[in-house]
Amino acid sequence: MGAVNLLVSGISYFGHLIGAGWQGAAEVRPPEERRPDAGLWTPAAVGAALGLLSVRVLGKRKSAAMVALGGAIGTVVGFSAAAAWASRGMVGPAVRGAVRNMGAVRDARWLETNPIDYA
Repeated sequence: MGAVNLLVSGISYFGHLIGAGWQGAAEVRPPEERRPDAGLWTPAAVGAALGLLSVRVLGKRKSAAMVALGGAIGTVVGFSAAAAWASRGMVGPAVRGAVRNMGAVRDARWLETNPIDYA
């Protein structure tokens, strides 16, 4: 019976920890209201072009499907890199908020399992 209670307690703690981290990250607001997708298409187009050229130049079998796949992969890589670069101002504050809230949950758990008796 003790192992079941320990497992339930651990799962509950893990749920509280994840919830606190998610809440801390969600409390962050963007520093300025602008469209994040404004500059994403140019790097995606450059990635597509590089993907097409790399398959065309480096590939021994230059089938249309392989060229299209290279272009699609290049587009995804370019778009993802541009999106990561555009959101760089929000990542630091989101991580700090998540760590702060998760630290509070961890401290509460430690005090729950290790009560301090001054008497």
